Amino acid sequence: MKKVIVFDQDDTINITKLPIDEEMAGLLKCLLDKFQVCIMSGTNWEVMRKNDIEPLVEIEGANFENYFIMPTTGTQFWHYVGDETCVLEGNQLLENGWKREFAHFLTENQVAKISDTLEKATRKLGYWCEHPKGEIIENRGSQVTFSALGQWAAPEEKYKWDGEMKKREEIVRLIEPEMTQLGVQVGIGGSTSIDVTLPGIDKAYGILRLMEQLDVEKKDILFLGDKLQRGGNDYPVKKLGIDTIEVRNCEDTKWILRGILGVCDVM
Repeated sequence: MKKVIVFDQDDTINITKLPIDEEMAGLLKCLLDKFQVCIMSGTNWEVMRKNDIEPLVEIEGANFENYFIMPTTGTQFWHYVGDETCVLEGNQLLENGWKREFAHFLTENQVAKISDTLEKATRKLGYWCEHPKGEIIENRGSQVTFSALGQWAAPEEKYKWDGEMKKREEIVRLIEPEMTQLGVQVGIGGSTSIDVTLPGIDKAYGILRLMEQLDVEKKDILFLGDKLQRGGNDYPVKKLGIDTIEVRNCEDTKWILRGILGVCDVM
Protein backbone atom coordinates (compact mmCIF):
# COMPACT_ATOMS: atom_id res chain seq x y z
CA MET A 1 0.00 0.00 0.00
CA LYS A 2 1.19 3.50 -0.78
CA LYS A 3 2.30 5.79 2.03
CA VAL A 4 2.59 9.10 0.17
CA ILE A 5 0.37 10.65 -2.50
CA VAL A 6 1.95 13.51 -4.45
CA PHE A 7 -0.04 15.92 -6.59
CA ASP A 8 0.85 18.41 -9.24
CA GLN A 9 -1.08 21.63 -8.55
CA ASP A 10 -2.55 23.49 -11.54
CA ASP A 11 -5.17 21.49 -13.46
CA THR A 12 -4.65 18.54 -11.13
CA ILE A 13 -6.13 19.72 -7.82
CA ASN A 14 -7.33 23.15 -8.92
CA ILE A 15 -8.11 25.30 -11.93
CA THR A 16 -4.86 27.05 -12.81
CA LYS A 17 -3.95 29.80 -10.31
CA LEU A 18 -7.19 29.44 -8.33
CA PRO A 19 -7.62 28.02 -4.80
CA ILE A 20 -8.76 24.43 -4.49
CA ASP A 21 -12.54 24.29 -4.26
CA GLU A 22 -14.53 23.13 -1.25
CA GLU A 23 -15.04 19.61 -2.58
CA MET A 24 -11.32 19.12 -3.28
CA ALA A 25 -10.47 20.52 0.15
CA GLY A 26 -12.81 18.00 1.74
CA LEU A 27 -11.29 15.10 -0.20
CA LEU A 28 -7.75 16.17 0.73
CA LYS A 29 -8.79 16.49 4.38
CA CYS A 30 -10.01 12.87 4.33
CA LEU A 31 -6.87 11.77 2.50
CA LEU A 32 -4.65 13.38 5.17
CA ASP A 33 -6.13 11.02 7.76
CA LYS A 34 -4.83 8.03 5.79
CA PHE A 35 -1.72 9.16 3.85
CA GLN A 36 1.05 11.67 3.78
CA VAL A 37 0.18 14.18 1.06
CA CYS A 38 2.50 16.47 -0.89
CA ILE A 39 1.67 19.20 -3.41
CA MET A 40 4.53 19.89 -5.84
CA SER A 41 4.39 22.76 -8.32
CA GLY A 42 6.41 25.32 -10.22
CA THR A 43 4.36 27.95 -8.38
CA ASN A 44 5.85 30.01 -5.55
CA TRP A 45 5.18 29.51 -1.83
CA GLU A 46 2.89 32.52 -1.46
CA VAL A 47 0.49 31.29 -4.13
CA MET A 48 0.59 27.68 -2.88
CA ARG A 49 -0.14 28.80 0.69
CA LYS A 50 -3.21 30.69 -0.54
CA ASN A 51 -4.41 28.00 -2.96
CA ASP A 52 -3.52 24.75 -1.18
CA ILE A 53 -3.41 25.51 2.56
CA GLU A 54 -5.93 28.25 3.32
CA PRO A 55 -8.95 26.35 1.90
CA LEU A 56 -8.11 23.44 4.23
CA VAL A 57 -7.78 25.80 7.20
CA GLU A 58 -11.29 27.08 6.49
CA ILE A 59 -12.94 23.66 6.76
CA GLU A 60 -11.03 22.87 10.00
CA GLY A 61 -9.81 19.54 11.32
CA ALA A 62 -7.21 18.79 8.63
CA ASN A 63 -4.20 16.77 9.79
CA PHE A 64 -1.56 19.25 8.64
CA GLU A 65 1.24 17.14 10.11
CA ASN A 66 0.73 14.88 7.08
CA TYR A 67 0.71 17.78 4.57
CA PHE A 68 3.82 18.90 2.67
CA ILE A 69 4.25 21.73 0.19
CA MET A 70 7.06 21.83 -2.39
CA PRO A 71 7.03 25.07 -4.40
CA THR A 72 9.18 26.01 -7.39
CA THR A 73 9.55 22.48 -8.77
CA GLY A 74 10.60 20.95 -5.47
CA THR A 75 13.42 23.38 -4.69
CA GLN A 76 11.68 24.27 -1.42
CA PHE A 77 10.15 22.03 1.24
CA TRP A 78 7.56 23.32 3.71
CA HIS A 79 5.88 21.36 6.49
CA TYR A 80 3.65 22.15 9.44
CA VAL A 81 5.23 22.49 12.89
CA GLY A 82 2.47 24.47 14.63
CA ASP A 83 3.59 26.10 17.86
CA GLU A 84 6.71 23.95 18.10
CA THR A 85 9.88 25.86 18.99
CA CYS A 86 12.31 25.57 16.08
CA VAL A 87 15.99 26.34 15.73
CA LEU A 88 16.51 27.76 12.25
CA GLU A 89 19.68 27.15 10.28
CA GLY A 90 20.87 28.43 6.90
CA ASN A 91 17.91 29.68 4.85
CA GLN A 92 15.30 27.84 6.90
CA LEU A 93 12.24 29.95 7.62
CA LEU A 94 9.23 29.84 9.96
CA GLU A 95 5.93 31.38 8.87
CA ASN A 96 2.57 30.99 10.64
CA GLY A 97 3.35 27.50 11.89
CA TRP A 98 4.93 26.33 8.61
CA LYS A 99 8.66 25.68 8.39
CA ARG A 100 10.78 25.83 5.25
CA GLU A 101 13.46 23.17 5.63
CA PHE A 102 15.48 24.13 2.55
CA ALA A 103 15.45 26.37 -0.51
CA HIS A 104 17.84 26.76 -3.44
CA PHE A 105 18.01 30.22 -5.02
CA LEU A 106 19.34 31.66 -8.26
CA THR A 107 21.79 34.57 -8.00
CA GLU A 108 20.70 38.14 -8.79
CA ASN A 109 22.98 38.11 -11.84
CA GLN A 110 21.40 34.89 -13.14
CA VAL A 111 17.89 36.27 -12.61
CA ALA A 112 18.70 39.49 -14.50
CA LYS A 113 20.26 37.68 -17.47
CA ILE A 114 17.50 35.07 -17.63
CA SER A 115 14.80 37.75 -17.60
CA ASP A 116 16.53 39.77 -20.33
CA THR A 117 17.02 36.70 -22.54
CA LEU A 118 13.40 35.60 -22.17
CA GLU A 119 12.02 39.00 -23.11
CA LYS A 120 14.31 39.43 -26.13
CA ALA A 121 13.56 35.93 -27.42
CA THR A 122 9.78 36.16 -27.07
CA ARG A 123 9.72 39.61 -28.68
CA LYS A 124 11.78 38.26 -31.58
CA LEU A 125 9.37 35.36 -32.08
CA GLY A 126 6.29 37.56 -31.74
CA TYR A 127 5.09 35.91 -28.52
CA TRP A 128 5.53 38.86 -26.14
CA CYS A 129 2.16 39.98 -24.74
CA GLU A 130 1.73 43.76 -24.69
CA HIS A 131 -1.30 43.70 -22.38
CA PRO A 132 -0.68 40.87 -19.90
CA LYS A 133 -2.77 39.95 -16.88
CA GLY A 134 -0.05 40.18 -14.23
CA GLU A 135 3.69 39.64 -14.52
CA ILE A 136 5.05 37.94 -17.63
CA ILE A 137 8.46 37.22 -16.10
CA GLU A 138 8.50 36.41 -12.40
CA ASN A 139 11.47 35.81 -10.11
CA ARG A 140 10.36 33.01 -7.80
CA GLY A 141 13.71 32.83 -6.03
CA SER A 142 14.51 29.25 -6.96
CA GLN A 143 13.41 29.75 -10.55
CA VAL A 144 12.43 32.37 -13.09
CA THR A 145 9.09 31.73 -14.77
CA PHE A 146 7.85 33.15 -18.07
CA SER A 147 4.04 33.24 -18.31
CA ALA A 148 3.09 34.17 -21.85
CA LEU A 149 -0.18 35.96 -21.08
CA GLY A 150 0.70 37.07 -17.55
CA GLN A 151 0.42 35.19 -14.24
CA TRP A 152 -3.27 35.95 -13.78
CA ALA A 153 -4.66 35.44 -17.27
CA ALA A 154 -7.99 33.61 -17.37
CA PRO A 155 -7.63 29.80 -17.45
CA GLU A 156 -9.57 29.51 -20.72
CA GLU A 157 -7.18 31.99 -22.37
CA LYS A 158 -4.18 30.02 -21.11
CA TYR A 159 -5.52 26.70 -22.37
CA LYS A 160 -6.03 28.09 -25.89
CA TRP A 161 -2.62 29.77 -26.19
CA ASP A 162 -0.30 26.75 -26.55
CA GLY A 163 -2.18 23.53 -25.93
CA GLU A 164 0.33 21.45 -27.90
CA MET A 165 3.41 23.23 -26.45
CA LYS A 166 4.69 24.18 -29.94
CA LYS A 167 5.20 27.87 -29.14
CA ARG A 168 7.08 27.12 -25.93
CA GLU A 169 9.21 24.48 -27.62
CA GLU A 170 10.21 27.16 -30.13
CA ILE A 171 11.12 29.60 -27.35
CA VAL A 172 13.11 26.93 -25.50
CA ARG A 173 15.10 26.04 -28.63
CA LEU A 174 16.02 29.70 -29.12
CA ILE A 175 17.16 30.44 -25.56
CA GLU A 176 18.62 27.07 -24.53
CA PRO A 177 22.20 27.73 -25.76
CA GLU A 178 22.41 30.99 -23.81
CA MET A 179 20.83 29.41 -20.73
CA THR A 180 23.38 26.59 -20.82
CA GLN A 181 26.23 29.11 -20.94
CA LEU A 182 24.68 30.84 -17.92
CA GLY A 183 24.69 27.57 -15.97
CA VAL A 184 20.92 27.10 -15.78
CA GLN A 185 18.37 24.85 -17.48
CA VAL A 186 15.11 25.67 -19.19
CA GLY A 187 11.95 23.61 -19.47
CA ILE A 188 8.25 23.84 -20.26
CA GLY A 189 6.07 24.45 -17.21
CA GLY A 190 2.30 24.88 -16.87
CA SER A 191 -0.25 25.85 -19.50
CA THR A 192 1.61 28.94 -20.80
CA SER A 193 4.83 28.91 -18.81
CA ILE A 194 8.54 28.25 -19.20
CA ASP A 195 10.64 27.62 -16.08
CA VAL A 196 14.34 28.38 -15.79
CA THR A 197 16.09 26.67 -12.87
CA LEU A 198 19.44 25.48 -11.64
CA PRO A 199 20.74 22.36 -13.46
CA GLY A 200 19.09 19.09 -12.52
CA ILE A 201 15.96 20.72 -11.11
CA ASP A 202 12.72 19.06 -12.17
CA LYS A 203 9.96 17.16 -10.42
CA ALA A 204 12.08 14.02 -10.26
CA TYR A 205 14.55 16.05 -8.20
CA GLY A 206 11.65 17.16 -6.03
CA ILE A 207 10.51 13.57 -5.50
CA LEU A 208 14.01 12.50 -4.47
CA ARG A 209 14.20 15.33 -1.94
CA LEU A 210 10.75 14.39 -0.64
CA MET A 211 11.91 10.81 -0.18
CA GLU A 212 14.83 12.08 1.92
CA GLN A 213 12.57 14.23 4.09
CA LEU A 214 9.95 11.53 4.69
CA ASP A 215 12.32 8.53 4.69
CA VAL A 216 10.30 6.62 2.09
CA GLU A 217 11.12 4.67 -1.07
CA LYS A 218 9.90 4.99 -4.66
CA LYS A 219 7.47 2.11 -4.19
CA ASP A 220 5.76 4.03 -1.37
CA ILE A 221 4.73 6.96 -3.61
CA LEU A 222 1.83 7.58 -6.00
CA PHE A 223 1.92 10.71 -8.19
CA LEU A 224 -1.03 12.39 -9.92
CA GLY A 225 -0.46 15.01 -12.62
CA ASP A 226 -1.83 16.37 -15.87
CA LYS A 227 1.40 16.58 -17.88
CA LEU A 228 2.93 13.12 -17.72
CA GLN A 229 3.49 12.91 -21.47
CA ARG A 230 7.06 13.19 -22.79
CA GLY A 231 8.02 16.87 -22.65
CA GLY A 232 5.51 17.65 -19.90
CA ASN A 233 6.75 18.95 -16.57
CA ASP A 234 5.38 15.89 -14.73
CA TYR A 235 7.13 13.42 -17.07
CA PRO A 236 10.41 13.31 -15.04
CA VAL A 237 8.45 11.71 -12.17
CA LYS A 238 7.27 8.91 -14.46
CA LYS A 239 10.78 8.50 -15.88
CA LEU A 240 12.13 8.17 -12.32
CA GLY A 241 10.04 5.03 -11.87
CA ILE A 242 7.33 6.39 -9.60
CA ASP A 243 3.82 4.96 -10.04
CA THR A 244 1.76 7.68 -11.72
CA ILE A 245 -1.81 8.45 -12.76
CA GLU A 246 -2.42 11.01 -15.50
CA VAL A 247 -5.46 13.25 -15.13
CA ARG A 248 -7.02 15.76 -17.52
CA ASN A 249 -8.30 18.13 -14.84
CA CYS A 250 -9.22 18.41 -11.19
CA GLU A 251 -12.56 16.64 -11.77
CA ASP A 252 -10.61 13.54 -12.83
CA THR A 253 -8.57 13.86 -9.65
CA LYS A 254 -11.69 14.05 -7.48
CA TRP A 255 -13.02 10.88 -9.10
CA ILE A 256 -9.75 9.06 -8.40
CA LEU A 257 -9.63 10.28 -4.80
CA ARG A 258 -13.16 9.08 -4.14
CA GLY A 259 -12.05 5.67 -5.37
CA ILE A 260 -8.92 5.64 -3.19
CA LEU A 261 -10.87 6.71 -0.11
CA GLY A 262 -13.58 4.15 -0.86
CA VAL A 263 -11.03 1.32 -1.02
CA CYS A 264 -9.45 2.51 2.24
CA ASP A 265 -12.83 2.49 3.97
CA VAL A 266 -13.46 -1.19 3.17
CA MET A 267 -9.98 -2.43 4.09
